[in-house]
Amino acid sequence: MESKVEMRKIFCDTLIALAENDPRIVVLNSDSKQISGTKPFEEIFPERILNVGIAEANMVSVAAGLAASGKKPFVHAFAPFMSRRCFDQIFISLAYARLSAVLVGLSPGIMAEINGGTHQGYEDIALMRVIPGMTIVEPLDGVQLRQMIPEIVALDGPVYLRYFRGMVENVYPEEYVFRLGKADTLREGDDITLISSGIMIEFTLKAADVLASRGIHPRVLNMHTIKPLDKEEVLRAARETGAILTVENHSVIGGLGSAVAETLCEEFPVLMKRLGIQDRFGEVGDMSYLRKCMGIDTENIVDSALKLIRAKNKGGLS
Repeated sequence: MESKVEMRKIFCDTLIALAENDPRIVVLNSDSKQISGTKPFEEIFPERILNVGIAEANMVSVAAGLAASGKKPFVHAFAPFMSRRCFDQIFISLAYARLSAVLVGLSPGIMAEINGGTHQGYEDIALMRVIPGMTIVEPLDGVQLRQMIPEIVALDGPVYLRYFRGMVENVYPEEYVFRLGKADTLREGDDITLISSGIMIEFTLKAADVLASRGIHPRVLNMHTIKPLDKEEVLRAARETGAILTVENHSVIGGLGSAVAETLCEEFPVLMKRLGIQDRFGEVGDMSYLRKCMGIDTENIVDSALKLIRAKNKGGLS
């Protein structure tokens, strides 16, 4: 198995393999064929791919029409344009009409890098979470993405897939089995639980290594399905570790951290902190710079975890 893979190639190869046996699968792009990596799909199925142009809301309406006629559209755009620009069309034309499509939000959050604040959408999960019947997933690596796509094709209703299209290290072994809606425990521990997804898992695991070197045993959960949230695993972690730190490439308002906080507040309150983008817009920079200035780098994960553990040992936040 390759240790480093290009996620958009895994995505397209998997889609092609499924489409060979499933004539429902079609692809829509918003002048995004290159960034979505779906050019090979066009070469094999030229009659099953459309470029709607830079008209994302119209593209979702076209996808709704295709879904109503029995097709399974995969719809592609940069994450902020796939979410906030198309919100009403997604809400009414797809979700309210109970139609099935996979909305692919490319390069969410800081992944948009030098495209700057206009392309760095920190609110896509928050928007999608409030849509009834919407499923939200964010894969960690190529192994997980390859197994995830058939599962979301089989779902009824709209799905939002946000993911990094570039090169990533494979974390999961080939024998890994993906379970939609069930968090993966990447590391066992009983001092604190770190919950993350997507590109932030890499830095969450690095932070866990730092904490382990200091005699702390963190549990690490990959919450690859953000909606529906694996409440059972969240509550188990809360009971067994007594402190929760969420880490996300998204605003702290309405994202993974909010979903976890809502569950804990209502069912089993424990010490918790949400580490993510604060109430601000994006800016130009590479991901290393943006992680630092947005406060979601390894150092901040470690510091936040240590503060929570100290508070837990003292019996609460001071």
